[in-house]
Amino acid sequence: MNRSSTLQGIYDAKKAHLRWVKRAKHLVEGLPVDKEFIPLHPTSCIFGKWLYSKGDILKEISKTSNIMEELEKQHNEIHETYANIYKIFFLLPNNRSFIHKLFTFNSKQISKSEKEKAQIYFKQLRRNSEELIETLDQLEIKINQLEHHELGRLFK
Repeated sequence: MNRSSTLQGIYDAKKAHLRWVKRAKHLVEGLPVDKEFIPLHPTSCIFGKWLYSKGDILKEISKTSNIMEELEKQHNEIHETYANIYKIFFLLPNNRSFIHKLFTFNSKQISKSEKEKAQIYFKQLRRNSEELIETLDQLEIKINQLEHHELGRLFK
């Protein structure tokens, strides 16, 4: 691993995160989206897999700052907010019969008030996402500021 591959990893992670947010937006806008394309858990999405697989090197790079901790916090907040959207669109009421659930293929009618709630949650998710991207930008700056001898030690 070196500076360019680390920066490329950050770029790819950003791109994956923004695709995930776009799918959540499509869901809130009423477009058909398979819930498997918007993983609920922070360790299940592409960004989360990248974050936790590169965690040691990111912690080492950001040792003098709280960038890694901030990324984890922001990422978890995004998924917590998305969990509220997920409940609106994918969790079926328990009072429906087994036969009804079986033949409706987990489709759910969304009320106007639920759509409005989902839009509010999505606005929060988008704000959190923008903060996460800003933190990733700070990490990129930090990597670019590392001296050659520091890079050699980190990227052995």
